Amino acid sequence: MQNSCVNARAFSLLELLVALTVCAVVATLVFVIGKEMVTKARQAKCASNLRQIGIALIAYTQDHQGEFPLTSHSLDPATADQAWIFALSEYLGDVDEVRICPADPKGKERLREHGTSYLLNSYLTVPQIGPFGENLGGYTNINFVPEPQTTPIAFPINFKRGVGRMNDHTHSDTWDTWAAVKNDIQPDAFCGALRDENGLSGSANYLFVDGHVENIQAAVVHGWITSGHNFADPESKLEP
Repeated sequence: MQNSCVNARAFSLLELLVALTVCAVVATLVFVIGKEMVTKARQAKCASNLRQIGIALIAYTQDHQGEFPLTSHSLDPATADQAWIFALSEYLGDVDEVRICPADPKGKERLREHGTSYLLNSYLTVPQIGPFGENLGGYTNINFVPEPQTTPIAFPINFKRGVGRMNDHTHSDTWDTWAAVKNDIQPDAFCGALRDENGLSGSANYLFVDGHVENIQAAVVHGWITSGHNFADPESKLEP
C-alpha cells in the first residue's frame, strides 16, 4: 500500500499581511456597525421618553390653568428636593423609567440623586418678575407660547453637568454662543463613535411644546446659534 500525503503550501508573508489586514477591516466594520446600532437604539428610547414627557406636560398644564411646572431655578431650594419631572409623576407610568436618557453616562447617579437627564427651557419655566415683584408676563403658560410647534421645551442635559435636582433647567437666555449652548445641553448626545471636541458630529432629540419630538443634527443647531437664531427663544425667528 502506498502512503498518501497531502501537500501543504505555507502562507507567504504577503498573504499573511493581506489576511491580517482583511481581518482588521472586518473587525473595524463590525465595531462601527455595532456602535451605530446601539446609538440608534438609545436615540429611539430617548425619543420615547420625551414623547411620554410631552404628553405628561400637556396633561399637567390642563390641570394647572396652562402653567408649566417650575424648575429649581424658581422653586425654594429648602423645600424642592426633586427635579421638575417629579411634578409629572401622576401623569407618567414610571417616572424613573423616562427621566434618564440612555446615552447619559451619569444616568445611575441622577437616578440616585433625584435628578434628570432632561432640562426644561428656562424661557418657559422662569417667571419674569419686575423689581417690585410684579409679573411681567413671559411664556410660563402654554397658552402664551406663540408657536408651540417650533418652540422646544426639553433638551438633553450636558452629560458633564452635576447629577443633583438643581441641574434641571437651561439658561437659554444666554445662548448667544455655541459654547453657552454646550454648557447647558448635549447637542451631540447621539454620535456613535464620531464625537469630536466641538460637539458638531452627532445629533440630539428635542421635545417641543406641542408634544412632538425631533432629532436635530448638532451642526444644524450650531448654524442657528452662530447666525443669531436662539431656537429656545419663543420670539426668535429663523431667517429665510
